[in-house]
Amino acid sequence: MSHVKTIRAIRRFCLDCQGGVAREVRLCPDTRCGLYAWRLAGIVAGGANGGKHDPAEDGDADANPVAGAPAGPSGNPSGNPSGNPSGGDPLPGALPLIAQTLPDERPVRAIRRYCIACCGGERAEVRTCDARDRCALWSYRFGVLPETYRKVKARLTGPRTLVLPGLPTTNG
Repeated sequence: MSHVKTIRAIRRFCLDCQGGVAREVRLCPDTRCGLYAWRLAGIVAGGANGGKHDPAEDGDADANPVAGAPAGPSGNPSGNPSGNPSGGDPLPGALPLIAQTLPDERPVRAIRRYCIACCGGERAEVRTCDARDRCALWSYRFGVLPETYRKVKARLTGPRTLVLPGLPTTNG
């Protein structure tokens, strides 16, 4: 099952957390965050490679300097101070590693744990969370896909047939 929408929601949340700056998401120092391992998965999810990183998508296709290219003032072939030919990305080789080191768990479970931690460990608070318009993770707060939650809720709260002992049941 594809969790591309879930991974994109995590990416949107991380961007909101870092003020909308993608570079800050990439350089995020909070390794204790429950979503830390998923923060860059939004970049690599949904590609033609089945979720693995495609360097051509990010402009990192020539992340390795071309032999014989003229060196810039900083001594690297591209001439920019970061040493990266594609610009300001300080971690050109990080995305393939991230695509290979994603946790084995589903991203919705990571969101569930994050939401419980956000609500002070109270599961009931997650259910009554009022951050619907402010949080990209709100729809995933129960640890399942929103479509699954709607189906289960409809089944549990929908009309039921009344079964009384001693009366024949009608199958209709």
